[in-house]
Amino acid sequence: MYKLSFNLVTAAVIFATSAIANAAVHRVFPGESIQAAIDVASRGDTILVEPGQYMEDPTSRYGLRITTDKLRLVGKTRVAGDGTTERVHLIATGDQETGVLAAPAGCEYDMNSEECAEAMGGEIADLEGFYIRGFVVDGFPVNGIQTRWVDGFEFSNNESANNLNNGLYPTLSANGLVRNNVSYGSLDTAMWVAGSENVRVVGNVLRDSVIGFEITVSNDVQVRYNEIYGNTVGVGLFHPNAAGNPPLPVMKNWVIRQNDIHSNNGSPVPPPEGSFQEGLPAGVGVLLLGVSDNVVARNVVENNNFVGIGILGWCTAVATGDPSRNCENDPPIADPAANNNLVAANEVYDNALSPSTPGLEFLAADLTYVDADESTGNCFKRSNRPPGDYTFVSSEPDGELPTDGC
Repeated sequence: MYKLSFNLVTAAVIFATSAIANAAVHRVFPGESIQAAIDVASRGDTILVEPGQYMEDPTSRYGLRITTDKLRLVGKTRVAGDGTTERVHLIATGDQETGVLAAPAGCEYDMNSEECAEAMGGEIADLEGFYIRGFVVDGFPVNGIQTRWVDGFEFSNNESANNLNNGLYPTLSANGLVRNNVSYGSLDTAMWVAGSENVRVVGNVLRDSVIGFEITVSNDVQVRYNEIYGNTVGVGLFHPNAAGNPPLPVMKNWVIRQNDIHSNNGSPVPPPEGSFQEGLPAGVGVLLLGVSDNVVARNVVENNNFVGIGILGWCTAVATGDPSRNCENDPPIADPAANNNLVAANEVYDNALSPSTPGLEFLAADLTYVDADESTGNCFKRSNRPPGDYTFVSSEPDGELPTDGC
């Protein structure tokens, strides 16, 4: 079991303590409505939910909708007589789309910032604080657990099961911690950090989805000690053209460190037809497409059949896929080059052994760098292991992996 850093633990304790001071606890039992307790709760209250199955209002867009600052949703667990663990199980029903949405009142999961600002009278006031622990969120046709315009959030010890499109989805949010969750069975991503800032992703299991973990248009995202497997692409760090949010002034410092990224050779669920995800090749551990100033270090990346760790310019990558998505027909909304990325001290082995991407076999390797977008400043350090034994492909004139940024 990995240990969280002192700063992360301290931040979590401070957040939890400040949220519960002088606050009420609302208990919910099977047969009762969790949403009803949420609706009468005040700032900083806790909703304590007993184990069991819960299906909320089938006419709502959401399983649960949170608009109250610093609300805490805590699902209790209980060990049954047969040794199994009983948990709080939120199940999709009726017209519901997203399982749990925390966002300001009037701002829905599919609104952009302009629409949210209009709904709030001209300016967005972020929801302040949201905490959810111990929930199984199951079978929602859009997203599992989502924040939108939330400052200060934590997802801890939850399970996202078969939520389409995304499982765990902090978007347009800041100052968050996502730790010790399990997410699987999503047509898009098991977990996606989008348009967000200062997010820590620690100790999660992200599996059996089209993309295990994804970042777009975000700043300062630290990703450590996660296990990511059974996806089409394990980790995807993607250019703004692949996102649903506009570019931010700063989009960098995505640190993928000390994760176990293995056996990402195809998802058991198909991507949405005509989507960007549909064009992703199976068998990739970590894929950086047109992103800059990021770090991939000290990970174990193994048994991915096509590419272990790959860096490509955005236009380079999309030139091989659907012509409608190439840079001529869909011009990049930000610099398409992949600059100043560090790939160092990873253990990369037994990748690229069974590529199944017709016409792209030449890219198959433990480490791949192919770029026609005039990228600079990238660094593949020789400390990637096993030294001298991993395979690599490079489009550099000398055929070596770039080290101009080392």
